[in-house]
Amino acid sequence: LSSKSSPPSLRDIAEVAGVSVNTVSRALTGKPDVSAETRARVQALAQELGYMPNLLARSLLRGRSWLVGLVVTDCTNPFYAGLIRAAETTLSRKGYGVLLATSNEDSGKENRALTILQEHRVDGILLTAVDIGAEHIQRLLSGRTPVVLLGRRDPAYAGPFVGTDNVAGAERILRFLIGEGHTRIAHIARADGATSAGERLAGYRNGLTEAGIGYDRRMVFSAAPTLEGGEMAANWLLGLSPAPTAVFAYNDSQAIGLMRALQDRGKHIPDDYSIVGFDDIQISRLISPGLTTVTQPVDEIGTRGAEMLVDFIDGNRAPAPVLLQPQLVKRQSAARISLRSANSEGHAAIIPRRQKRAASARAQTRTNRTARDVR
Repeated sequence: LSSKSSPPSLRDIAEVAGVSVNTVSRALTGKPDVSAETRARVQALAQELGYMPNLLARSLLRGRSWLVGLVVTDCTNPFYAGLIRAAETTLSRKGYGVLLATSNEDSGKENRALTILQEHRVDGILLTAVDIGAEHIQRLLSGRTPVVLLGRRDPAYAGPFVGTDNVAGAERILRFLIGEGHTRIAHIARADGATSAGERLAGYRNGLTEAGIGYDRRMVFSAAPTLEGGEMAANWLLGLSPAPTAVFAYNDSQAIGLMRALQDRGKHIPDDYSIVGFDDIQISRLISPGLTTVTQPVDEIGTRGAEMLVDFIDGNRAPAPVLLQPQLVKRQSAARISLRSANSEGHAAIIPRRQKRAASARAQTRTNRTARDVR
């Protein structure tokens, strides 16, 4: 046998089995012209010796590696974690392995990851791009490797894509908040050039215009799409005058960071501010108060993107883009304005019905105590 530093080869198995290298190869690949006895003996020796096939060499011969590359911008983001899970489950069911890479919103790192994946002869790539307009992305999309974009695309791109209608989702949030009586609605945008950020900002502006409310750029603050980004936005929000009554954040992480920072400063949600996010990540329903948001069908994005890519790999025509509609999820972080009550800064206070009843009961208790003291 070869030295222990080298993995066992077909030649090693052939020497031990007393057959040709060609017979070993045909036995291990299930060719019918090998006897059942020889096949069983060769397979047993391969397992005993720890033989592993050279998939790269096999892929060069057969033109398929049964590997798919999956590149996302941030694998720690709960949204992308769900997308990865859904895509991997679907691809595994169809016989594909997944090579995962994360760009951390770094276009250079993304380019290197895509190069490595193509060097490994992946059959296709699922991609959430940092910058759709980047030269290496345009080169990839015009190349021979099947690619399906997830979540982000240029609006003019008509190739394979699965994502959420960000404009419609933001418009839905604005209609909801305006329907609850809010007219001063702030927006925490995303600081980088992600296409989803521009789409959600466009939906925010559309919602204001639809209601006859003027756009005020002082009501828009750009921050990272993270908890820390939301926390940073708190100082900006508290400095606005007249103060907004509601805030629409780019995503749930920003919204949760903002809520935490405001609560640390003694503010109450939704009494002082109604807050709405975007994504409906799992923690949004576990925090207090529960976060009102719009849900991105992340499982469907990952599943349909993987299915679309496999069809593309199988030689079918490049599929058309799929734009999924987000749904509003109402929880406790946003409430109707009570026009009968005003806070000390002069704008309408946000008091849910349950809190009104609780406030009324507390007021009645104080009144009773005062009456006893007077007596």
